[in-house]
Amino acid sequence: MESIENELLDLEKGTIYTTRDLATLMNNRKDALVLSEDTASFHEGDISSRYLVKNKIETFIHRNDGGSYAIPDSKQLIYIVKKCN
Repeated sequence: MESIENELLDLEKGTIYTTRDLATLMNNRKDALVLSEDTASFHEGDISSRYLVKNKIETFIHRNDGGSYAIPDSKQLIYIVKKCN
């Protein structure tokens, strides 16, 4: 886990993080995207939920943006997480 003065900048695969950690990461890294199949939203005030980082990839995202192909100009960091019971 990389951080500068308590600013969370990266998550490690196989590590468990809090909802607050995920919210902090997304605030600090504009290139970070978090995918979760079991959670619709992350609330920074939620201190009880924990998430396991199942995978971490850095890749180009190709998508349709309002009816036209959006050519990616840089890679995006993607974290796949699963809520811990």
